[in-house]
Amino acid sequence: MRTGNIMQTFAEIPVESFNLAASLHRPNDARRAPIVICCHGLTGTRIGSSYRLVTIGRKLAETGIACLRFDFRGCGESDGVFQDVTTDTLLTDMYAVLDWVFAHPDLDPARVGIIASSFGAYTAARAADRMPGLKSCVFFAPVADPHDLINRDMNDAAMALLRKQGWIDHHGHRLGIGFFESLPRDDVPAAFAKSPRPLRVFHGSDDQQVPQTHGEMFVKASRDAGGVAELVSLPTGDHGMKGVPNTEKIVSESVEWMRQWL
Repeated sequence: MRTGNIMQTFAEIPVESFNLAASLHRPNDARRAPIVICCHGLTGTRIGSSYRLVTIGRKLAETGIACLRFDFRGCGESDGVFQDVTTDTLLTDMYAVLDWVFAHPDLDPARVGIIASSFGAYTAARAADRMPGLKSCVFFAPVADPHDLINRDMNDAAMALLRKQGWIDHHGHRLGIGFFESLPRDDVPAAFAKSPRPLRVFHGSDDQQVPQTHGEMFVKASRDAGGVAELVSLPTGDHGMKGVPNTEKIVSESVEWMRQWL
């Protein structure tokens, strides 16, 4: 699909026995354009909260920056079953997307940005060492320590149910026991900050699903490592930070952050 000076195309990215559904926005006349990869959160899709990722992709392409949005396996239009998703499959999918991007003749692997939400930010942070060309990141309400969330939300009865039936209801989806069993114990913000890139974090000040302290962990780790990092605290308890003012602010400032650093 062509709209003005930009083109949107659909792609299927192979990983193991699956195909990941993806959408690529890029300028019509660009060669070796910088590329921003968007990673949605757990149970999310490449459209994003309030269609945010679609809007960002189009606006980036208008400025000369390509943007790839994709669905992790078991999510959105990608192959697979959500119950089979683990932290290992998420990371494997992320690596497959990176391989696809780096092999694309019209995309520049030396100028890469990441825009990622919630657990997608956690996954992208784990994969950062595979992106030597990573220049800039924007995280939306990132998960920094999933064990902290499990300890807070999963009581003994919930854990017993998980062990008994092999899954729990997570926002209308079956989240399998394999997800919990695969969770690493790594300090992901610290590992991400070993090679600090300019980072902007948007987080709801009263986020009821992933507390703002998680976003603060990423910002602190990056600053402690000498990196540029900013926290934008929004007055909401909604994890998706919905609402017109929030969405417009997140979209415009995310695009400008990428233009500044890519």
